[in-house]
Amino acid sequence: MDGDKEFTLARITTIGGLLGIKTAPVVARLTPLAGKWRGALVATIPHRFNALSITCNVARDTAREICGPWLDELAGDRIALELGATSTVAHSDEAAIPVGAPEGVQALGDDLASVGWDGEAWTYAMTQQNPDDAAVDAAIARFDAVAQTVGATEAQRKIAARLHRSLSRGQPSRAWVRARAGKLDPILTLSWDLVEWLPIQHMMSGFYPAIDTTTKIGRLARAVGIEHCTVELVLGPVDPPGMRILVQLDPGGTFAPDR
Repeated sequence: MDGDKEFTLARITTIGGLLGIKTAPVVARLTPLAGKWRGALVATIPHRFNALSITCNVARDTAREICGPWLDELAGDRIALELGATSTVAHSDEAAIPVGAPEGVQALGDDLASVGWDGEAWTYAMTQQNPDDAAVDAAIARFDAVAQTVGATEAQRKIAARLHRSLSRGQPSRAWVRARAGKLDPILTLSWDLVEWLPIQHMMSGFYPAIDTTTKIGRLARAVGIEHCTVELVLGPVDPPGMRILVQLDPGGTFAPDR
């Protein structure tokens, strides 16, 4: 294993220690792949700071060793493997929307960013273009219609629209849904890149006042050494909405997600 990858794996353990997350199972799953992934690792941390998954980009043959035959359902020469302690989701930006996808997927637009599959559920991420106010309003109209379909609360739909106007800042964003057996799960996730830590801290403190988000986010920001990250808002039928933070773990890098 080269030194850079040893350092990156060590950072996962460090982050886990700072946040109180057990990372040993994830590191154990990643270690055999250390000579095989390309690019940076991406850590995904939910707002409860009680778990962590790592996404690495590997060749298809390597991914199939982890996923088994169910990977055959997903196209792509390169696969982004999202590895939790026991869970695995495969993502591809080369796949097309499979036959039988729910109508709500197309309602998010026709600019497919990636498709994910875990053997039971599909995830479909659609890029939302936001170059001006009219495009932002159109994106909000699209994802709000889907949010209503999946049963997101009215309060969350209003929050989502307000945050999208604030966080998109002319940049593309993504909206993604999950489906199984041809039916949408009751969630819609909105994803914005290059968001600074302070607004994330404000969002989390407002949604989850019982969690010491200020301390946790401060520790995470210092550990990863970057000024911004990707933040996801998970809408559903129960308030408050969920959130996830995605950060790149290579030294000195800027996270530019491909899903």
